[in-house]
Amino acid sequence: MKPVSRIIPILCTLLVVGFAPALLAEDGHHGCSARSVAGAFGYVTTGIRNGVGPVAGAGQLTFHSDGTISDGKQTVSFNGVIADETFSGTFTVNADCSGSFTVDVASPIAPRTSHVNIVWTGDSNSAKAIFTDPDTILTADAKRISLRD
Repeated sequence: MKPVSRIIPILCTLLVVGFAPALLAEDGHHGCSARSVAGAFGYVTTGIRNGVGPVAGAGQLTFHSDGTISDGKQTVSFNGVIADETFSGTFTVNADCSGSFTVDVASPIAPRTSHVNIVWTGDSNSAKAIFTDPDTILTADAKRISLRD
């Protein structure tokens, strides 16, 4: 029988070697994927829409690991005119944590399809985005508000 003083270091070594790959993957060392960015995010948008004027909004959306977006809802001010909107769509994410999404927005004032380029930061717990539609100068900042799905 081996003395306890020799068994404990061996067990510790086995635990570290066994769990290290999982810890590195959870820490974001392997880039982003649809699974790593999945979850609900809250965001704010600010900017200008040419022909409309200043635009600002706040809302939330949920990214799913299958590449879909659901539960999108926001309150937006179009040059002082307020609208409550809903939306859903699809997204892509690259290993370098950049990506894009397209959503169809149901709005009482401005129904539209919006296109957005995004980069997830902070181990996929936050994001920065820019809308890429013509005549639109809007950016967004987002933070995770729930765990991954």
